[in-house]
This record gives sequence, structure tokens and C-alpha cells, in this order.
Amino acid sequence: MPTVEAKYWEPLKSNKVRCILCPRSCIIPDGGQGFCLVRKNKGGKLYTSIYGEITSANYDPIEKKPLYHFYPGSVIFSIGTNGCNLDCKSCQNWEISRQETSRQLFTSEMAVEYARRYGSIGIAYTYNDPIIWFEYVKDTAKKIKEAGLVNVMVTNGNISIEALLELLPLIDAFNVDLKGMDEEYYLKFSSFPNPNVWKVCEEIKKAGKHLELTKLVVPGFDKFTPEYFERFGKWIAENLGKETPIHYSRFFPAYKLMNTPPTPVNVLDMAYDVTKEYLYYVYVGNVIEPERESTYCPQCGALLVRRVSYNVDVLFDSNGICPNCSRPVDFVF
Repeated sequence: MPTVEAKYWEPLKSNKVRCILCPRSCIIPDGGQGFCLVRKNKGGKLYTSIYGEITSANYDPIEKKPLYHFYPGSVIFSIGTNGCNLDCKSCQNWEISRQETSRQLFTSEMAVEYARRYGSIGIAYTYNDPIIWFEYVKDTAKKIKEAGLVNVMVTNGNISIEALLELLPLIDAFNVDLKGMDEEYYLKFSSFPNPNVWKVCEEIKKAGKHLELTKLVVPGFDKFTPEYFERFGKWIAENLGKETPIHYSRFFPAYKLMNTPPTPVNVLDMAYDVTKEYLYYVYVGNVIEPERESTYCPQCGALLVRRVSYNVDVLFDSNGICPNCSRPVDFVF
């Protein structure tokens, strides 16, 4: 398997290095590895151990990312590898994100080849967090763009601004998993001390890239009150724009929270209702509620996209306007 020197690190005394790819800023001794498991110090230099290696690959509906306003109804080739810079207590993919598993070689050229098959619109870097796969994602994303396809990142969003700015020209759409609205939540839920996800989201929007947010609603960590969800709606509207979609996702027992019950559906419904006062597009996930999965025109209320799980019916045409009031739709298509 290829050995590639990592980007975004600095040397320290005694052959130690500091990784500066994300705000965790791990100090790694010679022979050690970062919190993410995959950035390793060898002789005072930092290397990535996962360049060109994958654990997972599949052709997914774009709605599974979830991206509801980006090429609705399309398919995208999706890949992931080992490692993550967070340790979320309810991680659905902890077998690959928090422990090393077998990987197979998957070059950037292979990624382009597979991304062209079965009507796929491009490639999604997902399953684990693609931030810690930076070197491979950048090189592959460049080849995907050259092939006339799209790049999507599904990420927790905690990356250094310098590294983000290097990726932004290559990535067409992001889904950022927004754990919470303060540092205390990140430390308690994800063992992450210095989140900068809010600034990252602002930079993504500033660059004109498509952005959607996901918020997993977890019993025991999130407050089930209107005021709590109002905070999400207000911040998104003021800093990212009212057209930025948020997906409230239902928690199910996983990883370190196997004894925690699923999120009550009425809590998701409350989050939806409260946040709709501030944002045009709010959705619920991990639960089948077609009326709260579908998209409506914010001007006249006409149904624009009907969704039942991953069954998608787009009700506007290529003109990109509401068929009822002619307002431009907030979609990339």
C-alpha cells in the first residue's frame, strides 16, 4: 500500500510532530499516531496510512447523504476508509471510524472509473470522516472534476480553515453534521475539545458551495424544548441564510449508547415546527414522515419535491421555478 507524507503538520523537538489538519492539533511522538488513528509519525515526519485505501463503497441515492437540494433523485458513488477526528458516542460506523479494519487499494483513477458507472453524478467521500483522508480526497477530487463529475463531502466539518480553503475549489456540495451549538456539547458527545465547525460552515457558504446540515437529536444530550431548537434555526438563518436546509435525524441505539432509547418522534416534529419559523427548508430523517421529508415552495407553499424515504418525485421542470408561483427553486440540478 502507498506511503504518502501528510500535509498540515509541523516538526517539534525529540522527533515529535504536531498535526494541524484539524483543531484537535494532536502532538504525536515518533512511532505514534493521531487521535484519528491514521496520521502517523515515522522518524519525525507525519504520514497518512490510508492514502488510496478504502473500507467501504456503494452506489447511494443522493438523498442518503443526506442532500435533498442537490441533484434530487440522482445516484452517487460513495466511498469511505478508516479513521475519524471525533469519537461520537452514537457513531453508526464506529467499526471503521474508531478502529482499524481491513482495507483495499483504490486509486484515484479507479474512483473516476467507478464514479462514471450506473448513472452516478460523481463521488461522495463519506461513511467515516473524509477530513482525515485529506491527501487522497484532494487528489481524487481533482480527477473527478476533470472528468466532468461532482464531488460531495459528508463531514463533521472540523477542519483547519487553511486546509478547507485548499479543498473548496474542488468540492461541489457539503453535508455537515452539526453536533451542537457550543464547545461543551462537542466535548461531552464527541470528545472533541476545540470545534470550529461554525466558522467552517460560514466559509463554505461564502465560497458559494452547496451546503446542507444534519443534526442527530440524541436523548440525554439534546434538550427537548422549543427554545433549544430555536437556537439552531436562528443561527443558521443569520449566518448561513434561510435557504440552508437542516435535517433533524432520529437517534437509534448504537456504539456507546446501546442502552439509550430512540428519539421520540414527537420531538423531531417539534424541532421541525420550531425551526420552520426561521428557515425555508427543514426535514426529519430516520423516520418515515412524507410531509416532513418533502420540499415546499417557501413563497406559495406548493409541493416541489415529494419524498417517501428514498422514493423521489421532482415536480418542477428544468426551468428551475415553482410551477405555481414561478419563484426560483433553491436547488442544484
